[in-house]
Amino acid sequence: MNERADIVIDTGSAEQTAAAGRAVGRCCTAGDIIALQGELGAGKTQLVRGLAEGLGLDPRQVSSPTFVMAQEYEHTAPPDGRPILVHIDAYRITSEDDLTSIGWHRRGEELREGAVVAIEWASLIRPVLGEDLLWVELRHESHGRRLLLSAHGSWSAKIQVLSELFRDAGLSHRFSGKTSGGGAEP
Repeated sequence: MNERADIVIDTGSAEQTAAAGRAVGRCCTAGDIIALQGELGAGKTQLVRGLAEGLGLDPRQVSSPTFVMAQEYEHTAPPDGRPILVHIDAYRITSEDDLTSIGWHRRGEELREGAVVAIEWASLIRPVLGEDLLWVELRHESHGRRLLLSAHGSWSAKIQVLSELFRDAGLSHRFSGKTSGGGAEP
């Protein structure tokens, strides 16, 4: 498990988890990877719904991509330069051929062009993600959910802005100390 976190957020409802996703979406630019990890029912898809909304997309179109491995969500209005959202569920990806079948090659550069990529069960394909990503671990807690966000690569420069977006959304959060090693996930 990842014990490094730059920001820790405790959410008590699905709406708060979606609000965290909206804040992340407002901070995203084309090419970003949001790597999600958490148990079944931890709120990964709910966070992606918020992410979609933060990108200006209709969150109602987002569903778990489990049986199709990947879904793309585009803007309903004419393109205005905003990125689309590619939502991947890595749970059933078992080979490089599976990755290729959804358009992922090497570090996913082609798939990421013009898109933000959210990957559920990201630890299963961690070696191909590279180091430029926002790692979000979602955990069940007695009060609701705990989100541990770890910024890597270009996300390190965005962490303060992300904190301000969380504050503006009314989300209580705290900066956390980094453990040694500095990796996103083993």
